[in-house]
Amino acid sequence: MLMGWPAAAVLAAYGGFCVLAVLGCPGDSGSTTAWDGVVRDSAGIEIVENFGTPLWPEGPGWEFTEVLRIGAAYGRPEYQFGRIGGLQVLSDGRIAVTDAMAHHLRFFSPEGVHECTVGREGQGPGEFGSGSLWLLRGPGDTLLVLDGANYRMHVIAPDGTWLESWSTRPGDGYSMGSWTGTVPTGRITSLHRPLRQGDGTLSDTLDTILERDVHGAVLDRLARLPSYLTFFRGGPGTLQRYYNARWTVLHWGDGIVIARTDEYRFRWYGPDRALKRIVSLAREPLAITDEDRSVMLRSWDEYLRENRVAADRWAEIKSALRFADTFPPYRLSFYGPAATLLAQRVRPLRDLGAEEQKEIRPRVVYPPGSPEWDVFDREGRYLGAVVIPGTEFPERSGFFRFFQDRATGTWYMVSIWEDELDLQYIVRWRIDGRMPG
Repeated sequence: MLMGWPAAAVLAAYGGFCVLAVLGCPGDSGSTTAWDGVVRDSAGIEIVENFGTPLWPEGPGWEFTEVLRIGAAYGRPEYQFGRIGGLQVLSDGRIAVTDAMAHHLRFFSPEGVHECTVGREGQGPGEFGSGSLWLLRGPGDTLLVLDGANYRMHVIAPDGTWLESWSTRPGDGYSMGSWTGTVPTGRITSLHRPLRQGDGTLSDTLDTILERDVHGAVLDRLARLPSYLTFFRGGPGTLQRYYNARWTVLHWGDGIVIARTDEYRFRWYGPDRALKRIVSLAREPLAITDEDRSVMLRSWDEYLRENRVAADRWAEIKSALRFADTFPPYRLSFYGPAATLLAQRVRPLRDLGAEEQKEIRPRVVYPPGSPEWDVFDREGRYLGAVVIPGTEFPERSGFFRFFQDRATGTWYMVSIWEDELDLQYIVRWRIDGRMPG
């Protein structure tokens, strides 16, 4: 079990170390370039420092080629998507997709042929609510559908058989939580924030990370972390702060990665949930300028106008907005192919065109994203950046999943794609380029 926000691990990250390696060997990262980072040791924990020079040589790291598209604007309804909530790729190459607007789960063959549809709208057995339907994959390709509207997790077999449902209703003073996925052992990890009580105070000052089995039983409390609701939102009277630090919990292999978006540092935990490695990347902070602030304030003007807020209140509302000095060092993190870790770069507001600025949603807590993602190998070494199609602001590609064709060794990405008419599709991309071994 992780202790609190592990105090020993945090102290180790900043204490004295023995240097194990400088200018590491290229190893199996698909490169002939020497690594310029440092690995330090502290009580058995690896501290991996990347100084910013990519291990990969110049040139594109990966190239993405579309090889399959599922979806249609007209025709058979099983190929039309309303609002995709989640997707997963099963071990046999089949694709499972939840549609929150249609209130069901669909299965497609590896060739994109519709196989079956499960569920309908409602609150009873075999039914989904009206909220977004997040989709997780458990051991044996068991699927778990997070039904936020009904406060339930539905467990569905890979053939579409409905196995069971269990409650995710808030309890013990915490929110329903954000659910990050499963590991090969079948454990489900979720991050929960304290609830705001009737008198306006919070039930706690810390977030908590829980692990459950696929039947919903809580197995462990992994960590308690300073909550952004109390530590990172700004002082009294703050309506919104750009941009709040956020905890992220990510499954990586058979372990998990915990990070906070205001620092370029990832804490990797092994299968036993002991801290194994701390990985950092040195990068010059990207300043939030007066131009960035002006772009956001203009977006607030439009937001208040659309919501018919009285004009004499605008100044008061906007005076409660706060800005940090710099953008977060990265926007999102995600697991990648070949046991890589991906971190999306931030795109400053000032770089957005006039039409793109119209897409800004003032209440969104994440900054705009760049199509460029930093790539780290399984040892935490910085490889370089890749461009993932559709992830630039405003995003045309939402969720994505990576999988490998075992027969050919080829890696693929399956993503949600949205066209200019806001129609959604499922797209499979072949990934060509160097991969860590």
